[in-house]
Amino acid sequence: MLNSIRRFFSAPIFADNEEKTRRARLLHVILVAQTYVLFVAMAGVITGPADGEPRTFELFVMAFGLGLIVIWRFLMRRGWVSLPSIGMLIFFLIGVSMILASGGTIRSAGVIYFPSIVVMATLLVNRRAGVVFFLISSLIGIALTLGEINGILPAPANATSFASIAIITSGMGLTLVLLYLATQSTDEALKRAVEKEQEVRELASTLEKRVADRTRALATSAEVSRRLSTILDERQLIAEVVEQMNTALHYYHAHIYLFNESGDELIMMGGTGEAGQALLARGHKIAKGKGLVGRAAETNSLILAGDTSKDAGWLPNPLLPDTKSEVAVPISLGAEVFGVLDVQQNAVDGLQEADADLLQSIAFQVAAALKNAQTYSFTQQQADKETLINTIGRKIQNTASVEQALQVAVRELGQALGARDSRIVLSLAESVLMEDR
Repeated sequence: MLNSIRRFFSAPIFADNEEKTRRARLLHVILVAQTYVLFVAMAGVITGPADGEPRTFELFVMAFGLGLIVIWRFLMRRGWVSLPSIGMLIFFLIGVSMILASGGTIRSAGVIYFPSIVVMATLLVNRRAGVVFFLISSLIGIALTLGEINGILPAPANATSFASIAIITSGMGLTLVLLYLATQSTDEALKRAVEKEQEVRELASTLEKRVADRTRALATSAEVSRRLSTILDERQLIAEVVEQMNTALHYYHAHIYLFNESGDELIMMGGTGEAGQALLARGHKIAKGKGLVGRAAETNSLILAGDTSKDAGWLPNPLLPDTKSEVAVPISLGAEVFGVLDVQQNAVDGLQEADADLLQSIAFQVAAALKNAQTYSFTQQQADKETLINTIGRKIQNTASVEQALQVAVRELGQALGARDSRIVLSLAESVLMEDR
């Protein structure tokens, strides 16, 4: 019961409407202040009327106002904020006007409430409402003055009573509360504006960083593509890619694996930093299908682990203890997989989809470069073989006998193949063995 009463006399909160909550909080404080004002004014009227007669009409208006405050609170609890706000303003204006008309006109202490009404209208509704209530209050003041001058309204008493002091004090108190609410609203608005500005700055900074990172990434990709187009040596190609990634992208670690001849293991061919050199020195390798690297090679698909601790198949490396996220990208052309480009970062979610897209682009370029290097190597070998055959053929043609031709052939082949022992065996009517050692 006590909690229900306390909740009824507190400001409601509307989670889905911040502005409505702000206005309800203001209305709550104003109603509390008005309750205080009405009680003080009633006490002043009861204890010391100027003419010695009870001021029944004023007491009735004040008691009626207290009843309306309860109704307005009920409406506010039900989600109605504008209706009780406007109703309170109209009642307050009418009540003050009637009290002034019944005794005192604009020389009465109650005139001090007119500025409060204008401030309340501005805070609870909007600035336009404040202007409207200002104009209405001014017109009422003019009407009261004309009524007193023309004898339509009773002339005010010259004596000052305790009721006047109580009304002035309560009116000043209400004005103080309203000014406090106005400055508080301004401060809160300024604070929200500063917070929004800070959020905008942080967002702008984040966007600038993303743009800068993306620009740097694209520049790196373009530079890798340019450099790879001129490299035909496989080891030099891999070393160049690793160096470019380390210089431009600043990942915690990056390395490249290539399949061995049997295609069942991935041999590390290049890596960044001291850890990369140590792994290269020990001939680090990963079985196909094991870990992120092995899975990427086996499935020919990109594997991204934003949090490696949550990936059941992740293989930790003692030389890279700070790895928190990892992406393994197959180096492939179509269905042909050459190896895997593996990158690690030392922060959870340190590698995002944007990183994966960039690395996939670089991996494709590496695959194309490796294919070119292999094609060039095969072509070069074929050319060397043909050159060797032509050279040996010319030397044989310059010999004068079959024996010399055989000797040239066995000698040249032995030198070309690097053989320690080379010989030619002919099967004739009688076996003839010629050899060159």
